Amino acid sequence: MGRLKQKIDRKRAWRYLLPWALTLLWMGLIFAFSAQDAESSSQFSGQTAFGAAFWFWPGFSSLSAEEQAIWVENAQFLVRKTAHFLVYAGLGVLLCWDFSRLNQPCSRKIGLAWAIGTAYAASDEIHQLFVPGRSGQLRDVLLDSTGVLIGLLSALALSFLYKKAAAKAAAKRIQK
Repeated sequence: MGRLKQKIDRKRAWRYLLPWALTLLWMGLIFAFSAQDAESSSQFSGQTAFGAAFWFWPGFSSLSAEEQAIWVENAQFLVRKTAHFLVYAGLGVLLCWDFSRLNQPCSRKIGLAWAIGTAYAASDEIHQLFVPGRSGQLRDVLLDSTGVLIGLLSALALSFLYKKAAAKAAAKRIQK
């Protein structure tokens, strides 16, 4: 019986540690993007804007190279801010998963997860102050914090819908 208990304990440990490990990996990815110097970051967002325009705007390829370059340059701001929001929304989803196992009221779990996500966003902007050509901006912290909150709320909504659908399916099975 001791081996079975050990196996169950290991499975429980993995179920607890896996979300946190994924969250730390995600934070590491954010840190790596923030550690890029201004030129590398600009080049990456420019390539992303160009690729998006090429695939989703049918007339983009008919523009002259100069017109394409101007469009890409103008689109980079939107690409950067969208990336900020989406990356931190992903962090919010992961933090929601991390805190879902706590035996606390939902509002406390959400508040704690949001506070950690926002603190990480602030520390990320401080980190950028030390990267050549980059700057830390309060508006990015606000955008990132909003992304974390939307990610948390989205994960909660999906969890609620999943539980509701599972309960409905279970009730159907019982009726049969």
